[in-house]
Amino acid sequence: MDKTIKWAKVKHLPAPVGFTENIGVSNMLCGILDNKLILGGGANFPYEHPLQNGKRVEHRSLYLIRPVENTFHIIDTTILEKPVADGKAIIFNNIMFFIGGNRILKINIINNKLHVSEYFELPFTIKNCVAEQLDGIIYYGLGTIDGKLTNKFFAFNIFTKENVEISSFPSYPREQAVCTLFKDEIVIFSGGGKIAYTDGYKYNIKKKMWQTLSDVEINNEKISLLAGGHTKINDNELLVIGGFNEKVWNYASNNFATLKDEEKQKFREFYFSQDIEYYNWNKEMLIYNYLTDSWKTVGQISFEAPCGNSLIFINDNLYSIMGEIKPGTRTPNIYRLAIENLFTKPLF
Repeated sequence: MDKTIKWAKVKHLPAPVGFTENIGVSNMLCGILDNKLILGGGANFPYEHPLQNGKRVEHRSLYLIRPVENTFHIIDTTILEKPVADGKAIIFNNIMFFIGGNRILKINIINNKLHVSEYFELPFTIKNCVAEQLDGIIYYGLGTIDGKLTNKFFAFNIFTKENVEISSFPSYPREQAVCTLFKDEIVIFSGGGKIAYTDGYKYNIKKKMWQTLSDVEINNEKISLLAGGHTKINDNELLVIGGFNEKVWNYASNNFATLKDEEKQKFREFYFSQDIEYYNWNKEMLIYNYLTDSWKTVGQISFEAPCGNSLIFINDNLYSIMGEIKPGTRTPNIYRLAIENLFTKPLF
């Protein structure tokens, strides 16, 4: 029998600047600094659904938050000069750096106030990338560069601001992959392009070498983690929830690429108008063990499977923050799970 672990609901955040309602966003700037949560930006379709050719809007509100159980206490709010979405935040020396678009932002907390500045202008525009940091070097890549899928990887030196290309990712270009750092190795799973991938790789920073890892697989079934929320829960384990279903993604991607004119429009109307259950996004709470290079499930989430959500582990609590629950539809919902309940599998 499937075991569902109940997550508690957290109060919604305010509406982004310029809007009266929070309908949720995906692909936010999100990270932990000074034991506080920095969260903001993100994208949604606030005017019309994509089926009605609605415009995708990126947002500028940024919050400094102290999570306390089922409440997000907002300590400070600032309005960014430019909107942010589709990037990755990393922490070095108690400073946050955010890579996304054509720039790297620097974010400090001084006297419980957010201070944001542009740290470096990139020679290209990068979106939906991965990024990790070791010893003051930010390693980043994948996603799209100037609108095209890429497998390129780069190393950005925070001290000297030198930005150099390094050994490329050893498989197909992809975006919205799952990524984290274990010791001196960057591990990357899944992501998608023309198809959704379930494979895994690691990059040894010291040896400057790529190696393959186990596929994302549970009970002989491979699982796509494309756009899934993910966070380390200890030195050796990574937790992932959400992610596009491989078969549904591949079917839709192929149709959008090959159908034309009226047939393409009919499929578009079909695809965006289905119930949530049709998309079959991943509800399993999957844990990857770095030491054994293996995956397991500890149960299912008690809410709609998200994509583009932010998953954060802070003060012994996990938080899944917003994201989308079907293509084009965001949710403002935030959920919390005490880490002690992750392995007890209470039935819901």
